[in-house]
Amino acid sequence: MSTALDIAQEIIRPTEDVKVAIDTRSAPRPDSESEQETWPGSDHEPPVPRRKILAVVSHVHADGKHEHGCVFVFTHKPPLVHSIPDDYLVEHAFPIIHGFSISMSQPRQTTLDLSSPAAGSSFSLNQPKTELTVTINPGEDTPFSPITLQTHDIQGLRRLLDECKRLKEAFAMETADDFDFEPFGWVAPYMADHALPPLLSSIPPDLRKLKKPVHTRLSAASAGMPGDDISDVEIIREEWMRSKVEDELFSRGEKAGLNIRVGTFNVNGKFPSQDLSAWVRGEASRPPAAFIPPLKEISPLSLGESQKNPVDEALATEDPSNGQPPDATSTDTRSLSAVSDATTYVNFSVDTQSTQTAVSDAPPDVPEDPSDPDMLVLGFQELDLSTDALLYSTKTVREEAWCMAVFAGLGEKAVLYEKLASKQLVGMLLVIIVKKRLRPNFSEIRGLAVGVGIMGIMGNKGATAIRLLFTPTPFPSAAEAAPLGRPTVLTFVNAHLAAFDEMYEKRNADFQELSKRLVFEPAISVDEQAANGSWYSPAAAPLSIFESDALFWLGDLNYRLTPHDADVRSLLADDQLREENIKTLRRFDQLSSAMRTKKAFEDFVEQPIRHLPSYRFSAGVHADGMGYDMKRKPAWTDRILHMASKAVTVKQRSYTSHATITMSDHRPVSAEFELEVPALGLDEYESFVQRVWRDVSAIEYVEERPRVRVGPTNIDFAKISYTREVTRSLEVVNVGKVPCSFRFVPQGPAADICPPWLRINPVTGLVLPGEKVDVTLTAQVDEELASKLNLGQAHLEDTLVLHTALGRDHFVAVSADYERTCFTTSLSWLVRLPGPVRELKSPDDVLPEDRGVNAPREIMRLVNWLMSNATETVGLFFTPGDEELMRQIREKLDTGEEFNFGALEKDPKLALAFADTLVRLLESLSEPVIPPALHTRCSQMTSRDEAFELLDDLPVVNVNVWISLTAFLHFLGQQDAYQGRVEQLVAIFTPVLFRDDLTSPMPVSIIGRRNFLRYFIG
Repeated sequence: MSTALDIAQEIIRPTEDVKVAIDTRSAPRPDSESEQETWPGSDHEPPVPRRKILAVVSHVHADGKHEHGCVFVFTHKPPLVHSIPDDYLVEHAFPIIHGFSISMSQPRQTTLDLSSPAAGSSFSLNQPKTELTVTINPGEDTPFSPITLQTHDIQGLRRLLDECKRLKEAFAMETADDFDFEPFGWVAPYMADHALPPLLSSIPPDLRKLKKPVHTRLSAASAGMPGDDISDVEIIREEWMRSKVEDELFSRGEKAGLNIRVGTFNVNGKFPSQDLSAWVRGEASRPPAAFIPPLKEISPLSLGESQKNPVDEALATEDPSNGQPPDATSTDTRSLSAVSDATTYVNFSVDTQSTQTAVSDAPPDVPEDPSDPDMLVLGFQELDLSTDALLYSTKTVREEAWCMAVFAGLGEKAVLYEKLASKQLVGMLLVIIVKKRLRPNFSEIRGLAVGVGIMGIMGNKGATAIRLLFTPTPFPSAAEAAPLGRPTVLTFVNAHLAAFDEMYEKRNADFQELSKRLVFEPAISVDEQAANGSWYSPAAAPLSIFESDALFWLGDLNYRLTPHDADVRSLLADDQLREENIKTLRRFDQLSSAMRTKKAFEDFVEQPIRHLPSYRFSAGVHADGMGYDMKRKPAWTDRILHMASKAVTVKQRSYTSHATITMSDHRPVSAEFELEVPALGLDEYESFVQRVWRDVSAIEYVEERPRVRVGPTNIDFAKISYTREVTRSLEVVNVGKVPCSFRFVPQGPAADICPPWLRINPVTGLVLPGEKVDVTLTAQVDEELASKLNLGQAHLEDTLVLHTALGRDHFVAVSADYERTCFTTSLSWLVRLPGPVRELKSPDDVLPEDRGVNAPREIMRLVNWLMSNATETVGLFFTPGDEELMRQIREKLDTGEEFNFGALEKDPKLALAFADTLVRLLESLSEPVIPPALHTRCSQMTSRDEAFELLDDLPVVNVNVWISLTAFLHFLGQQDAYQGRVEQLVAIFTPVLFRDDLTSPMPVSIIGRRNFLRYFIG
């Protein structure tokens, strides 16, 4: 067992000094039969004696002139399953001030009182194993009550009394005028509410917060106006600790894998009638003969006693003695029901089979395959479309039918799985199925449902959600007594949002509403939590779905495609261009637009869709050649998205729909995810966090001013150009004695932290004494910025302000010279250049409009080179070019140098790079070759002659570029290597030459624009 002094020194920060520490225990209370204070034992263990440590701690102020003391009482943590050995808390902290006194007594002996000048250390303490009583009186002017302890350490107690006397006499010599600081401010961190490291909370931080850069969450500040430094320190410190854990603990430790297959299916009120193996296993469906016979529909009104109201059933099964939900260790499955409104029932069930039974059910002759999912998460929508569904729960009929169909789809592997939990709200059902051998790894399962349908509350639209903890086994070969691993919080949401094309904003509003209202209520009360000693359990706290390590959102989100119905069908029906057309349609997807504009699903991740739209199919005569209903535009309504913290690595392996399952007007959609989570013991995690926390826990309370050296203070990036990064380093060295947090702040309240051509990483940080942080400064000019710098002054300079929390500001001057480029400009500006753009000294040096050339030299140089050198190259415009070669080509365009590439002249890679450079130059133009005002007219042309006549309405420079480019593409399409690929050229160049308007609710016809281009190159 560690000595009292060792334990106290481990808890106390380096800025303090433990003078004396002894073992003690609480003195028995007169009204208590127990002789000592204890912690409750477990179900089969006796109470555990509570060890306490009494210590005298001193603190010398940064000026070296003032020493103040405090008596601490440390108490051992409760013996929790998750706690680590020798883990202590600060129970009391009594400053040694004027009214403070400490006395000791022995049965039938005299008492030593420190408050009396006559008292000394000469009291006879010679009896071996004598137990002395120590009484600490904080003083009448303090809010603390006296306490009494007992100890056998006679010599240690003598030293402790002497030290208290010395520190009290030293304090008595001081007056209020002797110091301009709070004399016992250093004690506050030990007793503050946040004394527990935030990373030891079992509730993960909100994922939305983690996705935001740290500096955006800090207080408003600028040079000379520091803002709320104390609050900023807490945020920067937590982020610093989180990075430490991720970089030094998670990334280097063992990982546990979890394969999750997520599926969503709007079943349109149908019962299962087909093989679901393609959806639940990712395999081809079995022969059509293996259909499930349709189940007979049963009205809830005829179910009788066997199908009681689930809410009444749940209430009847509760234990009235304590109001607790059914025991989580029982062998039956009980419904934990809640009512979302007066007419909508929601059901939540957890399968609570014992692990032993579950594992023994799996026959040994069914081997597991590494590709088998460990967990199936399946979301259903429109489970029941009957009127009764708004009045009665049909869980026992439809949920069981679909679960049976799912297990049937698992085939011979079904015996390896069991249902873990389910949650239903009217037609929405979320089911989680796991491998039986992994059942013990899942715990604290909670479910909830929220309706946002009719009147904003009904359950015809809304979401169901399930939250659970996955705890990997860190030491599979260890004994049962081995500590549990650190749990990972997984949350799944199955949603059904507002329908119809025009309800785009309502869908966004539904998402925002669900994000607010999807909050898991406490599973147990705070008192019950304390009684169980469950310090690391979030069971007594309401939890947002975003307070997770990984969040998966699936369902019929009902987002539609904005192009004309005829365009969508034509694009999908073209087998030759299917991949290119799906890529085109994705740009016009409403969900993609909502994510891009941050109206909904901000910071979620969705793998690019490559499958056909999953909605809406028809089995009747009113269907097109692909089976889509002629009355409903096809769309990707059924989606699966996710969001995760850095503690979890999520790799998506697939994302597809299953066209062989045709029982509904939707096709089911599935995605496979491979999760990697840290597999380490909770004691290891706690120990690491506590060690890191001790170094930085009291930054905001130290008296010494933080001191850092920042250099260099002048940084010249020399020449910077379009898309090319130039980096420099800045050192922040802590030359003081206390940890220091820093942040870059703007020069003024309305300014930015840095100029738009510069990136800082990190923008905030924390540096320990004697250590340094390297800050990377990256100069880069993107497309948007280049378009402005091309028309502005080339010399750039600014000043960065680095603010140290509770300290001073440091200033760093940065400068660069921008090299102009022909990219990101306009055709009308390019033709007015007197020569290469790099030779332009000032943007005012361009030629007058009437003296410009007929077409931009840069575009014509690229077209001429391709015409002369690349017409026989296979894959031109279809294969991406080499980035370095494209940079060299762009440099020669900007400087006017000849295209001389030596041995590479005949290399196909060079031709591909020239072609890609041409496309990117055209894409970067501030306006497309065909002005937006003419897009609609172009799409309405019905003949080649009409198309050529329309060119008369274009500016001369645009016409010349159009004719030169389309003539080359026409010639290219005549070559043997490009026979049959003209349509691909049309598909590639249409959005380049016309530019899609992604903000329009009804964009100009894609097919019409392609037809216009085809008149010239077809």
